[in-house]
Amino acid sequence: MNVPLRATAALLAASLTLPAFGADAPTPVTSAASMPAAARCAAPTADKAANRACALALAKAAEADRAARRDDAALDALARADQFQPEDLRFVTAHAGLKLKLANQLTPAGIEAAAKAAPGDVGLAMMHAELATAKKDHAAALADIDRVIAARPGSAQAWEMRASINVARPDFPAARADVEHALALDPKSPVVLRLRGVLRNNAGDHAGALADYEAAHALAPRPDDPFVIGSTQFLMRQFGDAAASLARRPPPAPDGLYWRIWRYLALARLTGMERASGALGPGTPPGPGLPWPGPVIDFLRGSISEDALLADARRSQDARDLSQVCEAHFYLGEDAVLRQRSDAVEQFRAAARECPVNFHEYEGATAELRAMGQPLRAPGPTIEAARAAASAASAASATR
Repeated sequence: MNVPLRATAALLAASLTLPAFGADAPTPVTSAASMPAAARCAAPTADKAANRACALALAKAAEADRAARRDDAALDALARADQFQPEDLRFVTAHAGLKLKLANQLTPAGIEAAAKAAPGDVGLAMMHAELATAKKDHAAALADIDRVIAARPGSAQAWEMRASINVARPDFPAARADVEHALALDPKSPVVLRLRGVLRNNAGDHAGALADYEAAHALAPRPDDPFVIGSTQFLMRQFGDAAASLARRPPPAPDGLYWRIWRYLALARLTGMERASGALGPGTPPGPGLPWPGPVIDFLRGSISEDALLADARRSQDARDLSQVCEAHFYLGEDAVLRQRSDAVEQFRAAARECPVNFHEYEGATAELRAMGQPLRAPGPTIEAARAAASAASAASATR
C-alpha cells in the first residue's frame, strides 16, 4: 500500500473550485467595494498579521462577488489578496482557476493549454503541477513546482508540494531536503509533518514518525490518520495501541481492508491467531469477490493457500500495475512469524527487495528484519523500477 496520503487528488479538487477562506477571515464582508477594512488594506505594509488579515478579507469578498456574479470584482479581489500574501499560494491559484472557469476551460485539457501558454503564471503552474502529479507525471510536476519556487521561494506550500512529489516518485533524499525547507518556513504544517513521518518511518525512526503523525492529527485531523498512526505503533511493537488506533472506523474497501489486516496482525501478536481472527471479518464472498488486498484476508483466514495468494497478487499486479506481489510477501512473512515458520526472514527480504520504498509493506519488512537482527540490504526499487520488473516477469511468464 502506497504510503503518501492521497493528498494530490484533494489538491487538484481544491484548485478546480474557488477555495473557501471564510474560516480564517477576520470580518465577514459582502463585496470588495464595501469591505470595512478597505482603508487599512490599500497596500501591503510591514505588518505581516495585518497583511494576512487583508488577504483573507479580500478572498472572502471575492467569494461574495462571485456568488453575486460580479466576476471582474472577484478576480480583482483575488489578485489583490495575492499581493498582500504572495507566500500563500491559495489566492493566486484561486485566481487562475476562476479565470479558467469563466472561460469554460477548467478541464485537464484547459489547464494543460493555459499552463503551456503562460509558463510564468504561478497559479497555472500550481494547477498544472497538481494535475501532473495526479497523472503520475512527476517530471512535469517538478518542472512546474520549480518555476513556482523560483518565483515564490518563501512559499511553504510550494516546498510542501515539491516534497509530496518527491515522496510519490519516490526520491526520499530530495524529499528530506524539501521537508526541511518547508518546515523552516512553516513548522506547523500538518501536510509536511505527515511527509516527515513517512521519511522517518522509512529510515527506521518509528518514534519520530509517530510523533509527527500525532502532531499533524492534532493540528488537522484526517480520516486516514488512525491507519498511519496504528501501523507505526505496530512497527514500534506497541501492539495494543496499534489495535486500538486501527479499531476506529475504517474507510470502505479496498483501503479499509488494510486497516482490518494490520489490526488483526496486532491483535494476533497479543492474543494469538485464533482469538484475533474475528478482526479479519468475512472472507471473500462467492463471485468476483473483494479487490486486492481481499485475498490477503482469505489467506490469513486459512481459506486459500500461499500459492493461491501469490497467484492472486500477480493477477492484481498485472491488472493494476502496482506492487501487490511484494505486499503478499510481507503478509506471508507476518503469517510465518505468527505460525513460527522458518521462512519469515525470506519473505521479509523479498518484500524489502521488491516493494517501492514508499509502501507500508517496505517499512514493515525492514522493521521486522531489524527486530530479528537481520542485516538490511539495498533499499527497495522506485515505483517505475518495480513496474518494469513486474512487466518483464509477466512477459516472461506469457512466453513459457
